[in-house]
Amino acid sequence: MRTLARSASLAALFLAGALAEASSSLVLTDGQTIKGTEVKREGDSYLVTMVGGNTVAFPAALVKEVKLEDDPPEFQPPQGFDYSGPKTLAGPGEFASQDPKDQLKVFGGPTQWSKSAVDTTWVPTSAYDPNVDVMAGSRSTWSKNAVDTTVVPKSAYDPSVDVLAGSRSTWSKSAVDTTWKPTDSWGFKPLSLKETSPDAPVPYTAAALAAPPAPKAPAPWTCAEKLFAKDADRPETDKDNRSSSMDLRSLKGQQYASLGLPLYEASGMVGGTSRKAVFTIAGDECRLVGGDADVLIGLNLSPDHAMAQDAASFNAAMASRGGARVPPGVDTVDYAMAFVSLTDPVVSGSSGATLKLIAKPEEIRYIAEKAPGACSISKGKRRREERAATRSFAAPKIATGKDGDVVTFLTWSSAGGTVYRNTVVLARGGVVSSKRDVIASHIGVHRE
Repeated sequence: MRTLARSASLAALFLAGALAEASSSLVLTDGQTIKGTEVKREGDSYLVTMVGGNTVAFPAALVKEVKLEDDPPEFQPPQGFDYSGPKTLAGPGEFASQDPKDQLKVFGGPTQWSKSAVDTTWVPTSAYDPNVDVMAGSRSTWSKNAVDTTVVPKSAYDPSVDVLAGSRSTWSKSAVDTTWKPTDSWGFKPLSLKETSPDAPVPYTAAALAAPPAPKAPAPWTCAEKLFAKDADRPETDKDNRSSSMDLRSLKGQQYASLGLPLYEASGMVGGTSRKAVFTIAGDECRLVGGDADVLIGLNLSPDHAMAQDAASFNAAMASRGGARVPPGVDTVDYAMAFVSLTDPVVSGSSGATLKLIAKPEEIRYIAEKAPGACSISKGKRRREERAATRSFAAPKIATGKDGDVVTFLTWSSAGGTVYRNTVVLARGGVVSSKRDVIASHIGVHRE
């Protein structure tokens, strides 16, 4: 073990100068930090990819923590300093013109009379304005009622409220403590020093009344190991309970940037097959919001039920941030499209299907022109599916209601070449839900 530690220290010292702009790092047990562009675990070894492309392996026994770090901000000079190079602050340039006209330009224009403080110019204006209603003051009008008698029906159904909470019977705590504690009735004095009884009341102090410390948020690598643990009831730190390999990266692409939520993507082995998990950290909990959720939680779910599971986890994570709402400056359609892409297990999971927004009818024709390599239906049936998708085309629409916004748009998925009509509801209470209907299938280059 001492030889391995010495080798790790030499590798850390050799690579410390070349990793100033890394985004992932390993913290060794001796306090050293190894920085690189990517960290991946294979068995009992952690593989660190350096900036130049080289990969260095470290034993798991020497690794204390795995961190994900962003690129350091660019250096900004202090206020009043300029590092951009020499400049001419005053006087002529390198070659001064000898032309008298150029030399007299420094005196500016000729002297002019200053403008009077009072504008004495009179401009006649017409007293007739065709846009003014001259009869408005003398015309009789109906006055607005002092009491608004308009009745607006409101739905009494709220899926997030327990309507039976007020009528459900529950056990209440007794007003009198009936617990009996036996006491010594002989009255003999104790032979040893008197100790404080465990039942004696504890005096109120500032330390006793202080709020308990807030739980520490788990690290992204800890969440990834926990999601891919073979047995959820056992600690994920057990060697035989961890995935044989692990890869973790931060999702910062344009596909999910509209959600305004920090997301991480982990790749591990489940039953000998590589799977993906997209999660976020909300408070002190790891929330699985995308990827192969059905396999990771051990349930055989359909794609629609898996999307509902991911949406519920997404809303629970956003509840700690004040609810799921469209961030300022983000288009509502882009937000709804990012939500559908995240919760669809075929898109965010290991299948890696492509999901495209269809904003124009020409896009359907462009997708259909690319013939698939192999398809289970004939060419004539594919043309009928294309016509059905074209007839059902509708541009993305946002309907604003009293309780929220409803976003409707079409998408094409490379999984089956399916065209969906997506309906995403953005409720005022900060809850997002989605529903999709199949319009056509087997369109364009797709996988069966």
